[in-house]
Amino acid sequence: MKPYLKIIAAMLIWSTWGVMIRWLALPTVVILFYTALIAGMVVPAYLKGTGRLHLFAGKESRWFFLALSLAILANNITFFYALAHTTIANAVFTHYTAPLFVAVLAPVMIAERIQKVTLFSLPLAVIGMVMIVLNGGGLHIDQSQMPGILSGTASGLFYALLIIFSRRLSVLELHWTAIVIMLWVNAAATAPMAFLTDHHLTLRSMLLLLIGGVMHSAVAPMLYFSGLRRVMAQHAAILGYIEPLAAVPFAFLFLSEIPSITALGGGLLILFSGYLVIHARPAPDTES
Repeated sequence: MKPYLKIIAAMLIWSTWGVMIRWLALPTVVILFYTALIAGMVVPAYLKGTGRLHLFAGKESRWFFLALSLAILANNITFFYALAHTTIANAVFTHYTAPLFVAVLAPVMIAERIQKVTLFSLPLAVIGMVMIVLNGGGLHIDQSQMPGILSGTASGLFYALLIIFSRRLSVLELHWTAIVIMLWVNAAATAPMAFLTDHHLTLRSMLLLLIGGVMHSAVAPMLYFSGLRRVMAQHAAILGYIEPLAAVPFAFLFLSEIPSITALGGGLLILFSGYLVIHARPAPDTES
């Protein structure tokens, strides 16, 4: 599978999280814990069986693993805080400021030059994202919303750092190790709250958690990190807008949520920006 298609496939899988969460009807932290726990066992077993698991790396790489772990924790904490302290539209929109941060930070942190196609496609994707968010009730900004908005923006920054560190580790061919560390960190970080949160698991919910653990937390990350070896961080960030875009038709098919004309127009802009990125001439450092 081509690298860009791997990124897109991962985003399409992740875009069904909303449907899965609605079907599960469990606290978010509980879902995150169990899916990370399941994937945290499945992925190492698969990689061990295929001879691709190497948990030890050089000194330089260890700093990237530490930074990646901290970025994961910070991203989860700030995004969940935003969801609890502002509207979902505000939280989602500010979280997806990540591509803007990637465009600014990637040249400095991993010497990734900004491509001309990024300067054209990124604004289109952002406008498309705004149009989709407006479909969910609109952005709402006032003094009471500011803590959540600032936290959502911080989650966008940490999401950008996650992409940048992941790209660096993928280039170093340490992406499999990065996935395992991400899963273990997520499981450890969510375990205390998951155990303290009142919940009941049925046979149906356990089956859905198993599907989420395998598909959303194992298969999707492996596709994403594998694709990052050949896809620039700035391009991967733009393609990330496919996740909220694809959530719209899935919500229509499985939850009977009818999208507005505005959301459909925003989706077309995101699709066009993704088309531009995929058909752009790749940078020299991605053609290995």
